[in-house]
Amino acid sequence: MKGGEPLFFVPRPRAPMITSDQLAQALERQLAGTPVFVVTAEVRPSGKAVVEVDNDTHISLTELERINRGLRDAFGADLDDVELEVGSPGMGRPFRVLRQYHKHVGRLVQVKRTDGHVLEGVLESVRGTTGIDLRVQHAAAVKGRLPKLDKDPTAIPFADITDTRTLITFK
Repeated sequence: MKGGEPLFFVPRPRAPMITSDQLAQALERQLAGTPVFVVTAEVRPSGKAVVEVDNDTHISLTELERINRGLRDAFGADLDDVELEVGSPGMGRPFRVLRQYHKHVGRLVQVKRTDGHVLEGVLESVRGTTGIDLRVQHAAAVKGRLPKLDKDPTAIPFADITDTRTLITFK
């Protein structure tokens, strides 16, 4: 074809790419009034939209499917060229939002501090938006015995925390 480009070079019009902010806003509207909350919502440059949601107790596959369908309905054709992945944060993944701390009160967690120290213990409480109370766990002095927990919790400000994760234990 003289004077023109071959058909495979002709750019086709594409649906506008959704942004991470648009994705997060659609999720917040969809989840308002439910026990489900957004952990993360991002649209990557590769065109993949990754959504992590959780529930104050546990999240089911049915809820994840409902959220996926709701997003597809909300964005319609704008999601045609986007790979949408809706899931829950895996066990042992770092906490990203304050509500995850509330969900895990009473559970064994690992806290990495900004000074490099790593503490393990039971998450006793969340102090509003300022920090947590952790009953630190210490290794047993005698091999084979259970670790000991401090009687009094240690207050740790969020500013001193770089990473918090739930610890998986097998009893």
